[in-house]
Amino acid sequence: MGGYCVFPSRELRLRRDRFPHHLICELHDHSGRPVFVAVLAQRCCACPADLVTARTLHALRKTLVRTC
Repeated sequence: MGGYCVFPSRELRLRRDRFPHHLICELHDHSGRPVFVAVLAQRCCACPADLVTARTLHALRKTLVRTC
């Protein structure tokens, strides 16, 4: 039976530190592949998207840097 890690990876913690205005987590699709999700904690910046998804943490970082 699959599940979720209670403690996030070092890379995920680094992304959370880099983007403190976003709530960032790792989910998994029906096949078990990771999907990284970022949502604004509060509407405090001019970011165009309330929800950002990406297949990798690198792709998530690139998107967040571009939109914030």
